Amino acid sequence: MKNMVCEMVDEMLDMDGDINIGNNIFTRSVILKTLDPTAYREMCIDFADAHIADLQDELDCLDPVADFDEVEDLKARIAELENI
Repeated sequence: MKNMVCEMVDEMLDMDGDINIGNNIFTRSVILKTLDPTAYREMCIDFADAHIADLQDELDCLDPVADFDEVEDLKARIAELENI
């Protein structure tokens, strides 16, 4: 799950295109990871927190008995994201 979150954050950062410095081309995600790994990690955590909130909203709309399998799946996904 951590890899999925990081990949989604990378995609979000990189959607504005690469950065050219001289003859070198860098992705925005690589620049942030290299220059400020703490900021990158915080961005991943913020992204995971937002995703948890979305999943929690979905969970709140389900019936625990009638939608048991989906409820358990959402709970497992939330637990995985909380451990990032």
